[in-house]
Amino acid sequence: MAKTVAHICILVADIDKAIEDYRQIFRRVSPGLVEREVVKQERWAADEKYITAFFEAPGDGCDIQLLQPPDEESPLYKRLEKYGEGLHHIAFASAHLEDSYQQLKSDGVSVNDHLIPEHPEGDDTTDVNHFWILPRAAHGVLVEMIDHYCVQDGRLTGLE
Repeated sequence: MAKTVAHICILVADIDKAIEDYRQIFRRVSPGLVEREVVKQERWAADEKYITAFFEAPGDGCDIQLLQPPDEESPLYKRLEKYGEGLHHIAFASAHLEDSYQQLKSDGVSVNDHLIPEHPEGDDTTDVNHFWILPRAAHGVLVEMIDHYCVQDGRLTGLE
């Protein structure tokens, strides 16, 4: 299992505005997060589309992910309407995601029922998988376990 936080994800209503606002904030509080390009990207997690952008942290730092629902039919939109903008989840990366999933499940930790394949818009090839540790198991926080990944040219991509 991973020992450091891979990323913190923030659910936003307008990703373009959020990118602009966080650039301004990070310039002062964490300049390393604005050294690299931030690119808006459409991705799929199983059959659910979402829009994302990553502020890539230098070295072993924690990336910051912004997440926007693609439309009003999205479950993310319903969550945004109910709870507003804010923390969506904390993610840990694992080089052995399937093992992490099986171990947590056998320990009785509430997780979703399978690994979820992800891919970028326009490419049906899975580049990362993830699963959720449900909030009831983590004191109200949604925790993502994701394959080791990188942010390349401002976009999330799996490691080869």
